Amino acid sequence: MQHQDTVPLVQTTRGVLVETVHRGAVAVVNTTGQILYAAGNPELKTFMRSASKPFQLLPTIEAGAIEKYDLQANEISVMCASHSGEDYHLQAVRSILRKIGLSEESLQSGPHLPGHLPTQRAMIKQDRQPCAIHSNCSGKHVGMLALCQLKGFPIDGYLELGHPAQQLILKTLAEMADTDPSEIDIGIDGCGVPTFALPIWRIGVLFARLADANPEHPHRRQQVLAQIRDAMMTEPKYMSGSGRFCAEMMTQLPGEVVMKSGAAGVYGLGLVRSGIGLAVKVENGQGEPRQTTVLETLRQLKTLGSISIRGETEALWRKFCPSIRNFHRRKVGKTELTFQLQPISVI
Repeated sequence: MQHQDTVPLVQTTRGVLVETVHRGAVAVVNTTGQILYAAGNPELKTFMRSASKPFQLLPTIEAGAIEKYDLQANEISVMCASHSGEDYHLQAVRSILRKIGLSEESLQSGPHLPGHLPTQRAMIKQDRQPCAIHSNCSGKHVGMLALCQLKGFPIDGYLELGHPAQQLILKTLAEMADTDPSEIDIGIDGCGVPTFALPIWRIGVLFARLADANPEHPHRRQQVLAQIRDAMMTEPKYMSGSGRFCAEMMTQLPGEVVMKSGAAGVYGLGLVRSGIGLAVKVENGQGEPRQTTVLETLRQLKTLGSISIRGETEALWRKFCPSIRNFHRRKVGKTELTFQLQPISVI
């Protein structure tokens, strides 16, 4: 990542001084890949991390998982999740495991404590050790296991790039992004499976196409994308967690947005009624500036007349872009948005 590829997106002040600056880039695109607006370089390449999860699930649903295993919306949603490890998340993952005829021992997502603090504290108090199912990626992994069961792929080694499940996922992602698999840089994610790097404008294309999917379209992929999108929007807590940004956004703006966070400062979002996608990358990888940048991008697009959104965003601003206060609850600083989307006339 080159410094010239990014611009200041968000800064925080304390007193009269700027205390922190968060640089990054934003790309706004349509379903054909036309870059409409950008801040920073839309060609900036970054790993999608967990923002790729809806698209990693796509081959599983295309292979007939919903019909074969009678998957419900909450189960589809949790397979796209970076979940908080709450009880309802674990119940959904276990339900899918039962349906596909496997046990928790098959999950290779790696253990970590739940992100949901009350659940985490309860486990620590009870001296319970986390298992693979507590991983925020266990839903993604059970989706990959379902793909193996449907296709007759071996379970062993499903994490590895050379495994047929991962090769099919890579091929599908490349098709969705209109690129060749050789153009996608590949790393290893925190949960052990491949993670994919694309220019942020192509990440925006993925989410534009997810948002714009037509369930009545004769092509199966369009139907499947619509099923994944609708499950995420119908059951947003299952692909995120109680009180988290993804869940709150899709709850406050029902039927308007479909979105997925990625670690290290990534967000992908699609606007359902306009078929526009946007991708955000915050250079220092922090989460709060990423969320604020998403809200500000939507505000600017609305002001520009490029989108209309039905729903209330003021509560989201108050919750996810609050004033900076000390332990006495005294306001000591603020968060400021410092970027302006620029129209792009040449692709």
